[in-house]
Amino acid sequence: MFTRIIYEDWQLIFPVVALAVASCVYLAAAWRATHMKSGQAERLARLPFETQ
Repeated sequence: MFTRIIYEDWQLIFPVVALAVASCVYLAAAWRATHMKSGQAERLARLPFETQ
């Protein structure tokens, strides 16, 4: 009734590449947020409240 999906070796590369790309994006965002200067963090925190 239920059949098991057998992945070929070449098909395994797509989820691995997607995981690697997503991990790099999240790590880059986290690194940039943790190494931000305090002045820049204050400016970005006030950004939604500034009037044009």
